[in-house]
Amino acid sequence: MAKHGKVKKYSKQHFVPQSYTKPWCDPSAPRGPKTTPFVWLFNRDGSDPRRKAPANLFTETDIYTIQTPDGGRDLQLEHGFQELEDKFTRLRNTRFERRQWLEDEELAWLLIFVATAHARTVDFRDFHRGQWRRLRERAEELQAAMERATPEQRNAMTRMAPMSSDRSPSMSIDDVRKLEEQPIHELLNPTLRAVLPIYARMEFAVLCTEDPVGFVTSDSPVTWFNPSAYKLQPMYRSPGLLNREIEVTLPLSPRQCLLITHNPDYKGFIDISTDVVRELNRRHIVHCNENFISCSNEIDPGWFETREVPEDAWEKVRERKIASGEWS
Repeated sequence: MAKHGKVKKYSKQHFVPQSYTKPWCDPSAPRGPKTTPFVWLFNRDGSDPRRKAPANLFTETDIYTIQTPDGGRDLQLEHGFQELEDKFTRLRNTRFERRQWLEDEELAWLLIFVATAHARTVDFRDFHRGQWRRLRERAEELQAAMERATPEQRNAMTRMAPMSSDRSPSMSIDDVRKLEEQPIHELLNPTLRAVLPIYARMEFAVLCTEDPVGFVTSDSPVTWFNPSAYKLQPMYRSPGLLNREIEVTLPLSPRQCLLITHNPDYKGFIDISTDVVRELNRRHIVHCNENFISCSNEIDPGWFETREVPEDAWEKVRERKIASGEWS
């Protein structure tokens, strides 16, 4: 509520677009002028299924709003997403649903939508906010130590500081604070500049299913996953787009899921089995922040299955090498 009782416009903002989630509305629900279509919202562990209208799904107050110095509200980012969401919706409804592949310009818009969908969520914001918070706290500790130090100690601390080049941009504590406070606003464009050229060199496929439940999606709809990461040491398992095994997936609807990969075998529209759908749903649920949605209130136990560590996992290989004396 704004001053003098006025309601703030555009304060309820979707960090996962409402237009994106609409295809997950339950097709078996009654339809009519007095009924509201709904999806089924679940906790990450599959508990507490409840009906939720897309308009009330995955929102946060002013997540994209910038408060201006004069007390106003800058809604440029919120409004800027609208055109992108409209283009994506048209591509999904007029091209993908008819199994028609995209022209180059259309594909460019799709990739922008995917990159943006990955960088506009609460999960993305909270992760980067935590990263910058730790850096800001460390910088403040060093600043306080410098202020308490004697002149001799300051000289010694200055000599110990890493040399910086005039060509290398430096960051102030205020810069770090800005990144901590508004990570989506500050990191969206750099993220797009880094990600889009790599996406453009990758292969694209749309995985299709006739399974009654089909694909689920979540509050973090874009998933980066390296299926071979378990073979690496834990510190090297973070997924990166330059990894040749990386798979980027975005469910488009309960019937289709976009796959971006370096594998040249994946192109066009590909019909997949129920087992593959189950595995992708398991992946998307594991990587969601808090909630996932489905077009049905049915749960597949395979989505939450706990797997044994594979024999070729780094941990198992290490154990065998230690036991045989090969590990040093």
